[in-house]
Amino acid sequence: LGKVPLVIGMPIMIGQNFDVGAGIVNGCIGTLRSIRFLVDESGCCRATSCVIDTPSTSGDPLPHLAAQQSIVLPDTINMSF
Repeated sequence: LGKVPLVIGMPIMIGQNFDVGAGIVNGCIGTLRSIRFLVDESGCCRATSCVIDTPSTSGDPLPHLAAQQSIVLPDTINMSF
């Protein structure tokens, strides 16, 4: 599949429900705050997690995050035919 460039400050939309009670749900809009990545053997960067500023969320933040920040982890779907 293609590559999606990640740029700090870009708008982000959450694509699945992570924490319904806190408002981190499909369609939640935020701004990319930071990116963690690994570099593979061919020199390509692979995102491992991102921190998103999500002003519409509520609830207690995770340790080491400010209020209204959320972590997004990579998600893969295996398809077989």
